[in-house]
Amino acid sequence: MSDASSPVVPDTRAPARKGDRHQEAVTLLRRMILSGDLPPGEPLREVALSERFGTSRTPVREALRTLAAEGLVTLLPNRTVQVSQLDEQAASDVFSVLGALESLAARLACERMKPEDVEVLSELQDDLSHYFDVRDRVRYLEANRLIHEHIVESSRNSSLILAWRLLLPRAERARHVSTLDHTRWAEAFGEHVEIERAFRARDVVAITRLMEAHFDNGAASIQEARKRARREQRSRAYKSAPGAE
Repeated sequence: MSDASSPVVPDTRAPARKGDRHQEAVTLLRRMILSGDLPPGEPLREVALSERFGTSRTPVREALRTLAAEGLVTLLPNRTVQVSQLDEQAASDVFSVLGALESLAARLACERMKPEDVEVLSELQDDLSHYFDVRDRVRYLEANRLIHEHIVESSRNSSLILAWRLLLPRAERARHVSTLDHTRWAEAFGEHVEIERAFRARDVVAITRLMEAHFDNGAASIQEARKRARREQRSRAYKSAPGAE
């Protein structure tokens, strides 16, 4: 029982605004899609998602529209919504464009980073190394995202940062897929090691070259995954053909 003489402290917490609920739903759904919790082709039902997130259907409906604009979900007839299939060619193309933006950002960041910015980059690289060593793919990808974000923001070029943020959601899904190939994951980690060293040395030429190669290799990995999927599909077709043993 509370003490009647104790003062009542009012609840000063502001109720969640409509825009906040929408953004929370976008963030949660995007994370679930990128992590693979919601696989390609998975149907997305407003009622089930609103119950899961503890919100009304309106923020969920608006979030689905936002993610459709990002290419992560597909709006089908009869108000049906599902997680989009990954278009490897489109993903490779986006990766190439994002690579051009990040190469420019890295060159500018190398010139404009303060010593404390370089230290933050090194700390993030330490996190990346740890998660790679323990094969924690989810946390590795989050550390990877923070590294790229830190480099782009350190360019201190608002137009470049805006363009990068518009492309990022489409490229993030491709980045998640590329790490499923353990060989490419190891290669990408090694490239990050070299990039961090180049920033410490303030080597603009090396940083630009390394960042371009980092994204070119990622795009090539996505294309190879596409070819591999086609080979596996043909192999399954051969095995299921009449007369096949």
